[in-house]
Amino acid sequence: MIRRKRSSRRTAILVAAVAVLALGAMATGCLWPREEHAPGRFCAQADTSTLEHCVDASEGPGSAWSKAEEDGELPIQMWALPPFSGPDAFVASEAELRAWFDNVDRAVAYVRDEEKHAESLRATLDGELLGLLLTHRRHQKEILDEEPVRAADNFTRAMADKARAEEEPLAAALAADKQALAAAHAVFDEARRDAAPLQSRYAAVAARFADYRATEAAETAAYAALSAEASRSDIDALDGAEEAVLAAAREASRAPNELAAEIMTLSAELQALAVSFEEAIAPHKEVLATHGAVVPDMTSGALRSLGTMLGYAQRRVARSDATATALLGGIALRREALRVLQGDEGAREAVARSRSRRASERFREGARGRAAALSAAPPVSEKLGLPLLAERCGELLALVQMRPLCEAAGSSWREAGCAELRGRFDGAEEELRTGLPRKIAAGLSALRERGMAAAALDAAQARLDAGDVKGAAIAYDAAVRGAEGT
Repeated sequence: MIRRKRSSRRTAILVAAVAVLALGAMATGCLWPREEHAPGRFCAQADTSTLEHCVDASEGPGSAWSKAEEDGELPIQMWALPPFSGPDAFVASEAELRAWFDNVDRAVAYVRDEEKHAESLRATLDGELLGLLLTHRRHQKEILDEEPVRAADNFTRAMADKARAEEEPLAAALAADKQALAAAHAVFDEARRDAAPLQSRYAAVAARFADYRATEAAETAAYAALSAEASRSDIDALDGAEEAVLAAAREASRAPNELAAEIMTLSAELQALAVSFEEAIAPHKEVLATHGAVVPDMTSGALRSLGTMLGYAQRRVARSDATATALLGGIALRREALRVLQGDEGAREAVARSRSRRASERFREGARGRAAALSAAPPVSEKLGLPLLAERCGELLALVQMRPLCEAAGSSWREAGCAELRGRFDGAEEELRTGLPRKIAAGLSALRERGMAAAALDAAQARLDAGDVKGAAIAYDAAVRGAEGT
């Protein structure tokens, strides 16, 4: 009789406990009021650690998470230890049962809502927490087998509902993560497509630069040959030596100037690509960092290489100009020395005067053509109507370089041509110093107002600020053509 009464009371307690459990598991949160200092403990364990870090429930799940995070790497699983001592107590106290389920909700909610880490949420739902629930479920089943009570159905439904409630946020988080990564990959793919033609052009520029660099020894040898020839020339042949030196200097400047224009144009387009890629990938950097992905640097290496090529070309042109200037000075000194040695031989003087006249006429015609070119307005672009200034800058520089040749004595064979140019030297220098920089600055301002990418304009402005008017004019022309798509 006593045994039967004890069994009936045990059944009643079990039914009440399971009913409370079913009620508490119907939603993500608990239906009963949450206690600020619920009994029990929160535990956490990092994926790469064997240690379990448990704290009193009053400290909150974040304390256990922090200790596990210091001890190992993500993902981290969390669980809540029940406040009761053993499986039999699972049905002994309704308050303790509620406190445990409240802590279970707090642990899961912390991983899902505070840390927002999908892999840790999966580890939490599949780890120790699942083991505890299954242990008590098995014990519950043993009790129910001893005392058949339909409350087992309620417990099963409650556990299934809680599993579904926790699985939905996990599935949503994983789907959002996959979608974000797909969007980032789309940005990468588009950047690669945009960079493909620029890679081909970079390869062509690099090959052209290699060919140009390979000519340095030949260029030096050519100047050495001109120097040797001039040192052996008589006074009649020195005019031809001067012309040969000037032609060599012009040819030495032609190829690097064309290469410099191509390098500046390509650099501007690479900078624009880098800016657009940075803007497109910025919204995805957080999700990439979460997965340990590194945002690739697609342009800085090529830009550094192009800058090195440009610097070499500019330095070599400067060396060539200096060599040509020195050779022309040496030829002038040799001419004067030969004249002193020849003295007043009439026939020779007549021949020299005849040749000097012919050279003077050729030089004067060239000077007139140069003056006419400088008198004309610079060409303008087809669509925007902005002036193109690189060619005019080259003409002004060539004119200024001729000034030392025209400062010789009045009897020089160049005097007739120099007379055409002498009044233009000061104006050319002034235009190089102030006029062209103003026009370049105005053109850059107009391009900015039209919304052109700032990278190309900033490159031209930087050269202008550094006093490199020629480089600024080349970069400005490239920017104008780029804005027109030509």
